[in-house]
Amino acid sequence: MIFEFDQISTTELPSSDIVVVGGGPIGIVVAVQLARCGHEVVVLEAGGKTVEPTAQKLNASINDGHSHNGLSEARIRVLGGNSIVWGGTLLPYTPIDFAQRDWVENSGWPLTLQELVPYYDRTAEFLGVEPGIGGDEEIWRRAHVAAPVLSDAIEIVLTRSLRERNLARLFRNDLTGRSNLKLLLHAIATDLVFDNITKCVKAVVIKSINGREARLPAKHFVIACGTIEATRLLLNSAQNDREAPWGRNRWLGCCFQDHLEISAARLLRKRTETFDNIFDSILIAGQKYQPKLRLAERVQEMEGLLNISGVMQFDSSLQHHIDNVKLFVSSVLRGAVPPNLRTIPSHIRVLLKIWGPLIRRYFREHRIFNHSDMGIRLLINCEQVPLRESAIRLDRERRDLLGMPAVRLDWRIDGREINTIVRFCEIVRDAFEKTGIADMQLHPKIATRDISILDECVDSYHQCGGLRMASTFDGGVVDPHLRVHGTANLHVAGAATFPTSGYANCTYTALALALRLCDRVTSYRNA
Repeated sequence: MIFEFDQISTTELPSSDIVVVGGGPIGIVVAVQLARCGHEVVVLEAGGKTVEPTAQKLNASINDGHSHNGLSEARIRVLGGNSIVWGGTLLPYTPIDFAQRDWVENSGWPLTLQELVPYYDRTAEFLGVEPGIGGDEEIWRRAHVAAPVLSDAIEIVLTRSLRERNLARLFRNDLTGRSNLKLLLHAIATDLVFDNITKCVKAVVIKSINGREARLPAKHFVIACGTIEATRLLLNSAQNDREAPWGRNRWLGCCFQDHLEISAARLLRKRTETFDNIFDSILIAGQKYQPKLRLAERVQEMEGLLNISGVMQFDSSLQHHIDNVKLFVSSVLRGAVPPNLRTIPSHIRVLLKIWGPLIRRYFREHRIFNHSDMGIRLLINCEQVPLRESAIRLDRERRDLLGMPAVRLDWRIDGREINTIVRFCEIVRDAFEKTGIADMQLHPKIATRDISILDECVDSYHQCGGLRMASTFDGGVVDPHLRVHGTANLHVAGAATFPTSGYANCTYTALALALRLCDRVTSYRNA
């Protein structure tokens, strides 16, 4: 059931067991799962059903550190959140991502991969995709290709892609049809009301851009509004209430991270068929599996490196037309009306010269044909060292339309990442040369280990940290079950709780942790 905050009276505000702050991918999954378990749930979404310029103005921020595009481009205040624009790819973390590594300060999660494996599988089932752990061999078999091996230092893994990437659409029936799940649009959480005696949050303060204000009480609160906004909400509420325990936590706002992304090398195929069979995405039953290179854990341990991955980027002068055909096909496969229905004939006409191999590769071999007349690049995503100085802070002098202080992001990069980037590229290059699959020319600054290459790295829109997870108050903001230390009923769901960023997109792991949190909250009721 969906309501507009400004269009209902205070007496009509829905009551609930649980308030979920944020109607993006994490918030939607938390709300739907809890509602399916019988809880009364209210979701607060800062935006509406479509992206609105006024709502987006609330994201105005100051960047004090390394340039970060995601500060403005990857924070979408709309029902569905970033899921309306993301790639929809899921990839689980590896054991080393959770481990305490002597060569990576502030590393170590208060849980292991094995504890999360059942939730990875449940998340995949929840979203309607193949499980992401231990299933790669079967996918390669169904693609009629032996699982490829380049070297024992490099692993080839497959990402999973959602058929329906927009989670507001995927869970439309739950969001609109469940009487125990109520969604408030244009309801912006600005503060938390904490009771120091009971150690409970009593209510969340919500405002609308039009000046409406209300307090919404509940038994439990789950902050799921993205890394920057979740941290901003806790920072602001701590400044408004000196008794709030999270305000005394030395980790609040610290260890902000993202993946460092850069085109690290150019490649020339020598054994074209073999190369394409390794790196062309696989399509089975309408689901896409993209091959990705990952640095083996034994190499990370032996050489003291960070985790890192890479994908092949095929550059084509026809990319705009190819993307439109992909959009058309994906829409048809999920039973939706393609948004580019009228223009698709013109795109198909342009693609006539590659139509034969494209169709053959797609329908006969279940692979995506990659036209690359402009070359092939190795695009890497490197984990960064989590630094306390890399932080999300507030600027009390600059405020948004609602009076909330603006975010000041000071994204710091340590510099040790250069060793990982260089070694990964060297290992991949050597593997290609040894197998004779391709020649690889490294970026000149990578070839010479020029640390200034880090200045050219951009963020991957994989924001995490700021509310890190730890077993104790002295080690982080939330506990292993995502409950804010010092509180009885306040939880944070999302990548803000990650101690380290790992090597992959954060979403799959954040969703798995979110389902684990749902089990925990449900256990409180059943206790």
